Amino acid sequence: MLLSIETSCDETAVSVICLDSFKAAARDTDTYLKSDLIASQTELHTAYGGVVPELAAREHIANLPSLIAEALQQAGISLEEISAVACTRGPGLKGCLLVGLSFAKALALARGLPLIPVHHIEGHILAGELLPEAERPKYPFLTLVVSGGHTMLVLVESFRSYRVIASTRDDAAGEAFDKGATLFGLPYPGGPALSRAAEGGDSSAFAFPVGVPGDPNSFSFSGLKTAVQRVVIGLGAEAKEEKTVQNLSASLQHSIIEALVKKSNQAVESFSPKSFLLTGGVAANKELRARLKREMEKRGVQFSVPPYRWCTDNAAMIGVVAASIWEKTEQDFKGWNPTPGKELGPSAPIAVGARAKWPIAELFADEC
Repeated sequence: MLLSIETSCDETAVSVICLDSFKAAARDTDTYLKSDLIASQTELHTAYGGVVPELAAREHIANLPSLIAEALQQAGISLEEISAVACTRGPGLKGCLLVGLSFAKALALARGLPLIPVHHIEGHILAGELLPEAERPKYPFLTLVVSGGHTMLVLVESFRSYRVIASTRDDAAGEAFDKGATLFGLPYPGGPALSRAAEGGDSSAFAFPVGVPGDPNSFSFSGLKTAVQRVVIGLGAEAKEEKTVQNLSASLQHSIIEALVKKSNQAVESFSPKSFLLTGGVAANKELRARLKREMEKRGVQFSVPPYRWCTDNAAMIGVVAASIWEKTEQDFKGWNPTPGKELGPSAPIAVGARAKWPIAELFADEC
């Protein structure tokens, strides 16, 4: 049994995976995913209009013990039956990462269990493994990871072989959604609120820019945020009228999606993948899902997207990465004996620390 912890931002998440069931050829989540819990902090941060890192970290401290107890109970096991502990090491908010990593390190050290530190973006990339077998992306595949903190296109040639094709020069797409929602007076969390408002709007009402259209290797959303702010200031009181808010929301959403879809199409044409995976928090956007699905079908490329709960931050995806590592290197784990003061696992030195900034290209760097 594998216990996984995710605390990279404002969601406290815990899952339990049966490693033996995970190794089955036709594995499915109903068989190997024994529990999958998320404690949301949305209500806590609503008053501030965004995540307050210090408050988020404190909430993780309060949530983790009871959430782990509940996850074990739901899985029908005791702590003594856990074989390994996985957690998110980075990237993310440093204080939040430290809570989950410190808890996992202490638990692993106390019980002599191997620790498996996981890259948060790799979790999103492998979230497609949580889908039914027929819907899982096939290697090589392209992944669009799009969230409040990340926007990138990654070519996945095989397990743990990642090549970043395009990334943002400045802000992430999710941040542009949230900034627009704030300017339009929409409630927190901004992205979902803006998408709901956009359903009643005209996407051609305002002509917002699509960042760096001539560069297939880059996204950019900072200029878009500035353009939206100028339009809102120019509209004055009209910017708060319901129909105007709907039109602004639809136009902003259209601009963001155009940028994401255009670069995705260019990458597909350049690399001819077998599948295309949409993942990350913004993957919950219905319009983005629909557009990319149509585009991939036109190109004969399988389109995959996890269910909503596995697009946002969750421990199941972290567990899938750790379980896959265990599966590929099982003998390393079974032959590992704890060495006090030296290491917490075959690839986890005792000094392993949280990495707030951790490019996926540095996945195998030895930095503690």
